[in-house]
Amino acid sequence: MPGPRQKLSVLEGNGRKHLSKSEKAQRAAREVDLPKPKTMRLPKWLPEEHRKEFRALAKELLAADMGAAQLDRDTLGRYVVAQAQYAQACKMAGEALAAENSVLAEKWTKIQDTCFKQARACANDLGMTITSRCRLVLPEGARPKEKNPFEQMMEERMARA
Repeated sequence: MPGPRQKLSVLEGNGRKHLSKSEKAQRAAREVDLPKPKTMRLPKWLPEEHRKEFRALAKELLAADMGAAQLDRDTLGRYVVAQAQYAQACKMAGEALAAENSVLAEKWTKIQDTCFKQARACANDLGMTITSRCRLVLPEGARPKEKNPFEQMMEERMARA
């Protein structure tokens, strides 16, 4: 069974697949390449109390350069809202447990679980969890090449000679 389809830059970076010029042009024409925005616009539906958190996370996502685009703003907004609802549900579940009200505690832990799953799904979509970042495939050219100490010593030696 074939693996997931990879971008042309990833294939070229890995050097495992040899494509003709026409195949490369054809494949490049079919790829979607969204421009990286300087900032991510706020969704209009996002409540005022969550906007600061949205801006901070959007700035971090764009700085990480993992392919976030304007299209991802609704997912990020849903993540921020779900995370806030999860925190509120944790507080309410804790209060119910402290009051020894097991019926109310059970209700709030179910809500807490739902909010956690929503936040986790959005985080996975955006590459904000460690497992989702591990699945991201970056082309070799995107990573800075580490300098081999032996090569560096030999270059210095050649420069002195």
